[in-house]
Amino acid sequence: MTTSYAISELFTSIQGEGEVMGIPSHFIRLYRCDLSCSWCDSKYTWVRQDQAVEGKDYTLMTIEEILGWLQNEPRAPLVTFTGGEPMLQPLLPLVTALDARGYQIVVETNGLHTPGQALLDLVHHWAVSPKLKNAGMTDVAWGPLDWLGKAQNSYLKFVICDPARDLPEVQEFVESRGLPSSRVILQPDGLAADYEVILRRLAEFGRDRGYPYRVLPQLHRLLWGIRRGV
Repeated sequence: MTTSYAISELFTSIQGEGEVMGIPSHFIRLYRCDLSCSWCDSKYTWVRQDQAVEGKDYTLMTIEEILGWLQNEPRAPLVTFTGGEPMLQPLLPLVTALDARGYQIVVETNGLHTPGQALLDLVHHWAVSPKLKNAGMTDVAWGPLDWLGKAQNSYLKFVICDPARDLPEVQEFVESRGLPSSRVILQPDGLAADYEVILRRLAEFGRDRGYPYRVLPQLHRLLWGIRRGV
């Protein structure tokens, strides 16, 4: 049986976030999400499944078709799975094929879905983004994230809208699970009009109150603004 993937979009750019910021990457944006964050910058990936239209909201592609697309793109060292929520689709067959061709794999996930050991062994970077109350996800039960200890190069990424409100929540989340503060990245809401202002405000707030977390921008937001395909 051929494995097919519901794809929202494919593009080649640079990684704009986290540990791999600035590295050229192919992006495979998968359709469908199990959350509905208020500040999401890719809401087009979570059109209700019973209302989504193939060919408009997503395209079904086989592994061979995805590999064919990659062959026609300028070579980049990374392939980033983003969404939506990539873990809602069977990543292992596609990741296995990409690993065999020498790509480093990045998976951007909300952390609600525990990957199997085979996938943990193949993925090079896990960007895990639990959602704070500022996303409107107050009824989501976040687990202990024990699997992060077995994941290669994993880090936590939190979107901050109001530093005074959100950073204590980040601290409680991290400390209650025994997660290392050195693996925590904070970034501002990418849809905010005054992006550079709130980025500076976040950096200054964390610095002045002794929070030990890194503050990083969305590099693609600074370079190209609010656009798809970058």
